Amino acid sequence: MPVSAFASYDDGLATSDRRRDHFITDLDLDDDRLWIPYGDTAWFQPCRFDVTTGGFTAVLKALPGTVVPKHYHVSTVQGWTLQGSWGYREHDWLAGAGTFIFEPSGESHTLVVPEDADEPAIILFIVSGGLVFTDDEGNFAAYEDGFTLLELAREHYGSKGLDLGRLDALIR
Repeated sequence: MPVSAFASYDDGLATSDRRRDHFITDLDLDDDRLWIPYGDTAWFQPCRFDVTTGGFTAVLKALPGTVVPKHYHVSTVQGWTLQGSWGYREHDWLAGAGTFIFEPSGESHTLVVPEDADEPAIILFIVSGGLVFTDDEGNFAAYEDGFTLLELAREHYGSKGLDLGRLDALIR
């Protein structure tokens, strides 16, 4: 299935401003301003934007009943559940606090947080490449990667008056 159109995205930094060194970032899971909307019932806080692979590292927070639409991974994904529970509609397991998952590339699934969960799911995801969102028949619906999430993060930070330099420091 060929992709019919893509917009052009970049990290917005001059080559001389793009860093490749070690870094740390401190998340504040209690500061609602730092959670970037990802649909109506989910948010993320970025940890890293990988401008080499288009990957990203982020903490996802999703309320009970959240469904992240079906998507296909072009590369590997690692996840560690910090709080709550979640799973994939296409699999019979349910991750809880402390569960680590590894997904090979080529996996297509629908992330769900049980409606009867007692608390939001909070998961650290390390995604090595883009996601291709599909409909139930596998037809292309949308594409997302570290570049598109960086753009979304910049829009959110700008609307909240937050320091955009904090995002730029996450670009590697």
